[in-house]
Amino acid sequence: MLKRQSQWPVIGLSEGKSPAARRRVPSYKQTAIAVLLLAAFPLLLTQCISPSIEDPFSYPFIKLTHIGRLEGKPFSNYRAFYVLSEDFEPVIHTPEDADEMRTILRFASDLSEKNGVPWTHFVDVNTLAPAFISDDPGLKLRTTQMIEDLAQMTGRGDDCELHLHGGMDSRLIDYMRAKERLKIKLEGIETAHVSRQRKSFFFNSFNRDGYRNTVASLTYGKRLLEDSLYGGKSSVLGFRPGGWDHGGNAEETFIYFNALSDAGLAFNSGLSSGVFGGKDWRVGNKPGRNLAAVRVGANTIFEISPTSGPGGYVNPMLDADLTKLADSPKDEIRVIVSVFHLSQLQKSAVETDESISGPHLEDMRQHLERHFAMVRDLREKGVLYPITLRELYALMAANGS
Repeated sequence: MLKRQSQWPVIGLSEGKSPAARRRVPSYKQTAIAVLLLAAFPLLLTQCISPSIEDPFSYPFIKLTHIGRLEGKPFSNYRAFYVLSEDFEPVIHTPEDADEMRTILRFASDLSEKNGVPWTHFVDVNTLAPAFISDDPGLKLRTTQMIEDLAQMTGRGDDCELHLHGGMDSRLIDYMRAKERLKIKLEGIETAHVSRQRKSFFFNSFNRDGYRNTVASLTYGKRLLEDSLYGGKSSVLGFRPGGWDHGGNAEETFIYFNALSDAGLAFNSGLSSGVFGGKDWRVGNKPGRNLAAVRVGANTIFEISPTSGPGGYVNPMLDADLTKLADSPKDEIRVIVSVFHLSQLQKSAVETDESISGPHLEDMRQHLERHFAMVRDLREKGVLYPITLRELYALMAANGS
């Protein structure tokens, strides 16, 4: 709070007035100071009233962390870990859509095996719905076969985690409840504010359906993937919010992580800063600042965010200097997380989604092949150590990062 200054120079009364009314003529130095203050006032005012960039990495319950360099490990001499993640959200309306996606999965699997670079798939369970609730026998069969392909990739070293752009399809939840009615853990959180984010996961689930339904979607979505891809084992540990929407402020983000904890999830990959659509909006963070421990009650959820880069985040379709990003201190191994969407290679997705742009599908395939070859080359040079998010989480949890 500003105090009124008793010695401000004042102008306008003659020397013949009483002492109480007499005003002094300012010196040259005083006049210069006053001019500078007046010139700086608009800037000072702007800085005082402009809101700071909303940065979840600065929230009090989110603590930045890192992975210390360990001796005697396969990755000990590498400069950085490299995670190739993808949001699996294909368009599946017809049996042909499922067949096309199966072809794309075979292409992705071949690239992985050839170059020694595993995928981490964040699977939108709503896109798998036809396998469980479709009335079309052909569509149901082909989607089931697509899921089996994903399960086989998981058996060969890939990782599959949960992804949603809103609540889980109510028909899917009914299907899961008919098989096994799960107890939904709740902490009684039911309020939030208007979101600064793209209206996607948090907005579509919490703001529309409430906390209970958000936790139910996460809980049943987790179980559906475990039943379909991991033989019923409790193996799905991570989540990525659709649209990078984890809420608009610290309160909402805490509610978001609380919901993950109640659903039995252990790590997240998708914090974003700033306001969606604005120049300050950013997905993830730079290496060295994209790992965090999130305290939720007695539990800790690890944040393994995408690596910010050209176009918003590191993406196999965009050129990024992975060697430069891999620079790490001697006592630390940093983490690069890239993001792709295999559905970008799907003709039906391109035809129905106007937001998808870029080179021709064949050019995209070739670009992806070059990216895999580059990562393999950097692995052979001891720069990048390819790893899945599941393996990275296990490493962080074991070392108490």
